[in-house]
Amino acid sequence: MRPEEYLTLDGCGIAQLVRRGEVTASEVIEAAIERIDALNPRLNAVVERADAMGRSAAGSTDRERPFAGVPFLAKDMNIEVAGLHLTSSCRWLAQLPAATMDAPLAARWRAAGLCILGRTNTPEFAGEFVTEPTWRGPTANPWDVARSPGGSSGGAAAAVAAGMVPIAHATDSGGSIRVPAAACGLVGLKPSRGFVPVGPQHDELAGGLDCEHVLSRSVRDSALMLDVTRGAEFASRYPAVTPERDFASQVEERLAPLRIGVALRAPGGSLPDEEIGAAVEEVAALLAKAGHRLSQFQYPDSAGHVAPPAAVIWMTATAEEIDYRQRQVGRPPQPQELEALSWACVEMGKRSALDYERARRALTQATYDMAEASRELDVLLLPTTAQCAVPTGSIDGRTSRFTLQRWNEDSYRYAPYTELFNVTGQPAVSLPLAESRAGLPIGIQFAAPLGADGRLLTLAGWLERELPWADRLAQLRKRLL
Repeated sequence: MRPEEYLTLDGCGIAQLVRRGEVTASEVIEAAIERIDALNPRLNAVVERADAMGRSAAGSTDRERPFAGVPFLAKDMNIEVAGLHLTSSCRWLAQLPAATMDAPLAARWRAAGLCILGRTNTPEFAGEFVTEPTWRGPTANPWDVARSPGGSSGGAAAAVAAGMVPIAHATDSGGSIRVPAAACGLVGLKPSRGFVPVGPQHDELAGGLDCEHVLSRSVRDSALMLDVTRGAEFASRYPAVTPERDFASQVEERLAPLRIGVALRAPGGSLPDEEIGAAVEEVAALLAKAGHRLSQFQYPDSAGHVAPPAAVIWMTATAEEIDYRQRQVGRPPQPQELEALSWACVEMGKRSALDYERARRALTQATYDMAEASRELDVLLLPTTAQCAVPTGSIDGRTSRFTLQRWNEDSYRYAPYTELFNVTGQPAVSLPLAESRAGLPIGIQFAAPLGADGRLLTLAGWLERELPWADRLAQLRKRLL
């Protein structure tokens, strides 16, 4: 397989060629390895290589698998993969041995035919909207290497946008799939809570805020990935009802008229940059012209106050993770072995159980209020981020200059639109529907009621056909050759 041919294909396209015998899985993997070799020194997206593992998987590929022979990368967070290390980009965990067993989700990746080639970069314990861990260094955005690819799934986003792999694992506890999707011009779906398992060590992650899925270049890849990974396992706390129809088929379905709420203001009241606001309004106009009924959406008051209680939940979860890992490492972390934000999480973990339960109650109230406020709507339309990809170094959760107040201000100035849907558990997707005057991607976000992932994917498929982004991504990948 020629490198130029590899770059034109999404995961479904590669699997179709392998299934028909037009290329071998081994040829595909060699093309992916060549691309990683060429670009990773510049982008620092892949932080653990597993070329031999990928080649072995390709050599024994069952051509009938949904993603037969498709190269894939796992994020260095949450999910154990046999043969790979799980360090959460924390230098304190650098000496832990590689996993000996797959987590249930990793086993589903392999069963689908994906060939795992390594792990991608993430901020320490996946805590930031940028990907600049002290230990491994920043990942560069392929669109502009002076900018961040977003976070926390920034390594995955850079790898997919640059054409190293067509699909990569990503996680989302506050926007960590959707923010990098917006920064790198990709499809980023956060599924409904409970669709994708997170075991075996946890029944939930980040107090239920976390969802596991992927970043992709096409809607159909995201939909098929949800089909092959969805479904509870024995430890799942929130097993979602399995839909009657597969998600992949819904991408091509006729889009019925929708009731769409439009919200330019973030839940806390801030507005996006002018170009992003204009892009949202242009998409709204397209949807209105297509016969959908649009109205202005007003967030309930509680939705604008979810950040503090959500921080109690996810920061306490990080503190517990550090406590758990201490037993594995055999000693506590030294001051220089954790970044400033991680130490702030440790302090948060010292608060009382009463504080934690109060935070849970506040988020539950916001969830009920959002359900009531959007009861007459099918979909919400809003920005993914308030700014395009920010320059590297803009958000500092790492150094002695860190303060939690300033970090919060900088983080939510960039990405105030995503965390609410982790709180409510609703599915939300970022689509690369526009581009700034400077040539940077602009992500537009859609959210739907809990369990209505298929509706989002049908809408996303229609928008991909109406406002295609494949050519923009193709031009980026050629430019990086």
